[in-house]
Amino acid sequence: MPASSIQHPASKVFCGPIFLVGMPRSGTKLLREMLNQHSRIAIAANESYCLPYFYRRFPRYGDIRDPANFARFYADFSRTAFFRRLSARAPFINREIWQTRVQAWDYSGVIAAFYRIYAQHYQKDIWGDKTPGYLRQMPLLKSLYPDAKFIHIIRDSRDYCLSIRRAWQKNIFRAAQRWHDDIRRARQDAATHLGDDYLEVRYEQLLDMPETVLRSITDYLHLPYQTAMLTPPASTENLGDARAVEGILKQNYGKWRTGLSPAEIAKIERICGVLLEELGYPVSYHGQPQRLHPLQMRLYQAADGWRWLLFQLRQERMQGLVNLFCSGLYRQRAK
Repeated sequence: MPASSIQHPASKVFCGPIFLVGMPRSGTKLLREMLNQHSRIAIAANESYCLPYFYRRFPRYGDIRDPANFARFYADFSRTAFFRRLSARAPFINREIWQTRVQAWDYSGVIAAFYRIYAQHYQKDIWGDKTPGYLRQMPLLKSLYPDAKFIHIIRDSRDYCLSIRRAWQKNIFRAAQRWHDDIRRARQDAATHLGDDYLEVRYEQLLDMPETVLRSITDYLHLPYQTAMLTPPASTENLGDARAVEGILKQNYGKWRTGLSPAEIAKIERICGVLLEELGYPVSYHGQPQRLHPLQMRLYQAADGWRWLLFQLRQERMQGLVNLFCSGLYRQRAK
């Protein structure tokens, strides 16, 4: 089993935030739910994605202390999928409450106030965000929140590619190239910008040795370990083999050995085998990485976009049918 080496700085009080990042289908959701069982941690239940976007737009709102300017910002932010989904869980996040909780009127202060309101609803004092795509935004987030800590969960690329195909029918070779490029860049960004405020954990270790991994995380955060973290409240997965499974599905890895063909395994290893080996995963290929041609990546991207659209349409249709059924059931009971 691959291992990660961790060096902890001197102990100090940590008050957040936590950014949980990683490639999609790599266990970020499972780890979020486990961390949320800690009595002090509240990582938002939905992925935001919009923080870099509003960071770039923030100067357009002018002096945000002006109630009219804050109202314009709030109107735009409240239209995001992140806000709508999160406010369905925490409907108390309205403009008036948000505005009164702001402690610093720059962008980081305004956003932190939003997350603090969410955390306080659950009687927690450390807020966090789990958005896989922020793997590419760690330097920006660190500049906004100098005290932030980053947890990067990594999964074997061969299982990652297989999971991507099974979940969304996406191209496994484009997935392998993105896995290589995003993780390589993230590790370089961490070395340059994050220092001791960056921790890598392995998905496989989290499944097989959850207490060991969670203790390493709480040590890193300078928090006491709590056994409740070992028991996520419900199923954390709606796709894949862990779908509807409550708790931890041990040994839910290594499926690439039977789920991928020998030719597919060989090509994935040619793309990212060097990085896999650096991370401690056993590989057969030991040569130089062989990148996909940019034209191939564009073609695969177009095909993946189409498959993603079909997936979303199916999801919306299924949700519509569920809503219709529930509505009919409610009306029937009301008669």
